[in-house]
Amino acid sequence: MLRRRRNHQFKRNTKYTSPNRRRVMMKNAHRKMLLRHRIFALIQMEEQRDAKSATAVVQP
Repeated sequence: MLRRRRNHQFKRNTKYTSPNRRRVMMKNAHRKMLLRHRIFALIQMEEQRDAKSATAVVQP
């Protein structure tokens, strides 16, 4: 539901703007999405590394 609302707001904001402004907004939204993906990947790698180190301590 949150995703749909965010998408609706974005479409409403870009619908009546100039093409240049629309491009800038798309670029900013894309950069934000890429940053979220990168942060999520870093969190996943950190959790995986912690899990490996925890199993290494339990089984010497």
